[in-house]
Order: sequence, then structure tokens, then C-alpha cells
Amino acid sequence: MANEINIENIQQLIDLVNNNYNDHPLKNMGVLFAAAMNDWPTQNQTNINEFVQELQNYFGTPITKDVILNKVTSLSDEDAWRKESAASLLEFFDLAETQYQEKNLEQLIGAIIKHYQEPPKITDSINLVEKFGVYDEKLDLSGYQYPSLDLFPPQLHPLIEKINKQAAQYELPLLLNDEENLTFQELYEHPNLLLAGTIASGKTQFIYNQLVMWLYKFHPAQLKLVICKSKPIDYTAFAKLEKHFIAALPGDQSPVIDHNKALSTINALLIECEQRQELFQKAGVKSITDYNNKFVHRTLDPLLGHRYLPDIVLIMDDLQTFLEDDTIRSLIVLTQKNLYTGIYLLAVTSQIMARNISPQLRANFSFRIGMKLMSQNESKKILDRIGAEKLTSSGQLVYERGEKLMKGHQPYLDYLYLSSICEYIGSQRGYPSPYLLPEYRFAENIPVVFDPKDKDQFFEEAARLIVMYQQGSTSLIQRKLKLGYNRSGRIIDQLEAAGIIGPFEGSKPREVLFPDEYALEQYLEKLATHNNLEYTPPSLYNNSKKILNTPIEPELSMNKIDDLKREPIYPKNKPIVSKKNKGKVFVFLLIVVVILAFFYWMGKQ
Repeated sequence: MANEINIENIQQLIDLVNNNYNDHPLKNMGVLFAAAMNDWPTQNQTNINEFVQELQNYFGTPITKDVILNKVTSLSDEDAWRKESAASLLEFFDLAETQYQEKNLEQLIGAIIKHYQEPPKITDSINLVEKFGVYDEKLDLSGYQYPSLDLFPPQLHPLIEKINKQAAQYELPLLLNDEENLTFQELYEHPNLLLAGTIASGKTQFIYNQLVMWLYKFHPAQLKLVICKSKPIDYTAFAKLEKHFIAALPGDQSPVIDHNKALSTINALLIECEQRQELFQKAGVKSITDYNNKFVHRTLDPLLGHRYLPDIVLIMDDLQTFLEDDTIRSLIVLTQKNLYTGIYLLAVTSQIMARNISPQLRANFSFRIGMKLMSQNESKKILDRIGAEKLTSSGQLVYERGEKLMKGHQPYLDYLYLSSICEYIGSQRGYPSPYLLPEYRFAENIPVVFDPKDKDQFFEEAARLIVMYQQGSTSLIQRKLKLGYNRSGRIIDQLEAAGIIGPFEGSKPREVLFPDEYALEQYLEKLATHNNLEYTPPSLYNNSKKILNTPIEPELSMNKIDDLKREPIYPKNKPIVSKKNKGKVFVFLLIVVVILAFFYWMGKQ
């Protein structure tokens, strides 16, 4: 313990506490610890190390609340000064138990010291207050060594040094041009990149170059890679980075993902994206940079679920080999939600004309690059203009900046250099495991219970919106009814429980189980008469085809529902005329005929 404390005296600690303007529980704990030191009358009271040693000699180890209480009750009046100091320590423990559930004084002191010793910019940010502020050696890669220039031949040192120096200005840089003036693109505001080019146009080399730059720029706590590749042999070197820079699903054996696990991985990233947005909401921020800045400066409490968030880059090469119907839908949702969340998509394809690269998916890539393409049609599809078909050599590329079409060129950095970098990083101590993504599982007809007594006051209105638009969406309820996210989510859960929409299925839109508003109104009317009952909708979901929801009476068959659908809202009843009025009607018609005949005769005269 004594070797870990570098703040030498109580005045230093008091100054650090007073100069910390952040409202954090450890600040109050620091004040109480300082008070305990001031109340302990000893020649060594200003020295933290000796104070801790004296506490251990007097109370024994470990120093806990119970130990202090037992010792204090046996004190004589002559030791009143020890009682005052013990009172501060007991108050210290009360606060610690409330905020951190910690009962060992030495660990609490270690947390306080570490809290005030750490500079604002942390080398290994993932190690910040990992659990109750207690240091965890397994997560400490503060001794990590960045790759050196010596891994490249001397003739490439000026280029690599220049790239590294200028890349430091960006959140997540993308190297576009290596010629006289280096050109970069900031991916932070354009997190989805689509790159298209023919075979041997330099697409994979483009990815290698970005990876080299990122491995020189980022600490393992700051960046994680998810690599989907149709030919894993192109990325075999990355197996050595598994416990440094790789993010993976629990149980995955390979850092490179094949097409069989692409959908699960993308859905896991979707969950990660939504979890991050919830953390942003709790922290009162809109972006990952603001969030991590708050966490690094100790203004977010890990006990509330806050954690440091690394950037995650999903690399898909070749894109079209992974695109099944479900994967397309998941990618569309991911590319719509990931702005400012620190989740990025770098997609590469050699078949830009492939049908499975749908217009909607392509439109969600806000930044696109064309390398050598075969025709003007392909260039128009990737860039919305011609130009990429005119490129000749490998490594050349074109991209839009403003309204101009810009040219660039990629350097050729041999794969052997990238392998050397991976070898250098992989030889160092890493984390216990890769960065684990949330595990996604499809829900399979989980029974739900709907209580009409507990339904939201906007339940019926939301149900009508959902059926009218045929879209089971939380955002639709938010926009149309002007409700918050959490309340809209609860209404969606109630609609599912009531059998109006189907269950959540990842990126797929929720199934709306009523075809029109009339069928819904019939159901809501039946539901209103059972407000005092709990109702469990029977067999709501069918995985193979869409079905109608069953109304509230169990005995009502599907055939009867079809009859209700065909039944008009307003019955076509025949007009009813009583016998008493038949004579009056006959006289009225006779008068009309006579008048018409009179005018006809007058016209003939």
C-alpha cells in the first residue's frame, strides 16, 4: 500500500480535493480522509504512508468499519482525540458503503489516491475506475508500447512519420492521398464508407493503409476492429491482435468473421449502438467524444453503468458476399443509427452493380470512394457521376468533396510490414479477452401477459397509428404523439403484449397483426369491456406468414374474424316505408306528373 501512494502529505491531498470542481463521491471521501488525518495527533500526521501504517498498527488489518467500532468503544477518556479521528473514518465508511459498497479502508484510500493522481488524459482509459474505483491489474495496459518506425525500411520513415503526425489531428482519420500534400477524411462525421473497385484495383491495400495508420495512432483501449472477410487469408496477421484491438462475439474462435456469423455480429453492433445511445442520454451528451471526456474527468459514475467507450470499426470485404435479406435490413438500420456513437462501417465491394446492394443501403453511405471501375454506369452508381472508369493504375481513387470530384492515390505498404506491426503488438501483454460484443438472440414466441388496467392513456391512439401506417415503430409513436423515448418504448411493449404487433426481431420491422383500422376497432371495443381482467393473447405470432390477431373471446374463431372484416361499418339496410304513408307518397307523385304534363303542353302551344 505504501509503495503505491505518491502524494506525500496531507496538504497535497487537501489542495487536490479543493481544486477538483467535479461533483464526484470520491471528492467527499477525500475530505473525510483528510479530516481523519488532521484529528490523529501524531508526529507523522502529515505523511500519508506513515499515517496508514499507524492505523494498521493501532486497529490491525484489514481496517474495516466493524474493527474501528470495536476499538472505539473500548477507548478511555484520555483517548478522546482518537475518537474524533475514528468518527471521521466511520463517516468515511458510511459514505463509501453508500456509493461504492467497499468495506476495506486500504482499498478506499487507494481509490482516492488514484482518483487524484490520474491526469485528465489517461494512457489506458479503459482502466478508469473499472469496479468501485479499485485498480485492476488485468485491465492495466499503461505499459503498452506503440509500434516504432523501425518496423518499416528507412526510405519509408519520412512518409510514415508525416502520416502519423497529421493523423493525430483527427478523431478517426482516413488517408486518401499520399502525394505532396497528404489528404485525410474525418470519419467521425461520416461514419459509413463505401469503396468500390475492380479486382486488383487496390481495395485491400487501401484497408491495410488505414489499419497501419490506426495501429500507430490508437491505444488498444481506444480502438476495436471487427473484420468480416470472404477470404480470411488476407487478414491472418490480425489473429495476433485478438486481445488488443479485436472485438468479437462471446465464444468466437477467430478474429476474422465469415458470412455465417455476419448477421449475428451486425445485430450485436446494433445492440451496442443502442446501449451507447442510452448511456449518452443518462450522461446528458450527444456524442461519444463528449461522453468519454466526461468519463475521463470522473464526472460519470461506473455504478450507474457508465464505462469508457472505444471506437469500433466494422470492416466488410467483400460486401456483397455477406448480403442476405436479413443482413441488408440490419445494415440499413445500423447505418441509420451509428452517427456520433463511435461505431463505424468500412465496406468494400468489387460488384457495385450487384442487386443486393440496394439503393436504400447505398444511400446510407455518406462517404463513397471509387477506385478503377469498368464502366460509366458503375461510376454513376458509386459516385452519382462519371470519372472512376478513367482511372488506370492500382491505388488511384476518386471521391467527392463538396461539388468537386477529387483524385487521390494510396501508398503501397507491403503486407509484411503490417504483419510485423501485428507481431510487435501481439508480443506484448494484452487484455484477458477480446472486447466482447453483446450477444444477440432471436426471441422465440415468448409468452406475454397484457393487463388492460395498466395500459398507457395513449395506448389506443398509438395502436391506431401503428395499424394505419402498418409500421410497428417506437420512433413513429415518438414523432406523431410527441412522447419521450422511454414512454414510447413502454407503449410498444404493451402493444406487443396485447397482440397488436409482433415481437422484436433485431433489424426486422415489427409485424403489425391487424390489416386495417376496422378490425382494430372491433378488437379495442372488446378489450374495453374487459378492463378488469388480465388477458393473455393466444398464439399471436406465426413465423411463416402474417396472421390476424384473435379478439378477446377465446371462442371467437378466425372465420368469424374474416366475417367481421367483410362486414361493412355502416349496414346497408333497406329503406322502411309504413303503410300509413303510402297514400301520401302516391298523391305527391301524381301531382308531380300532372305539373310536368302541364308544362309540356304549354310548350307545344
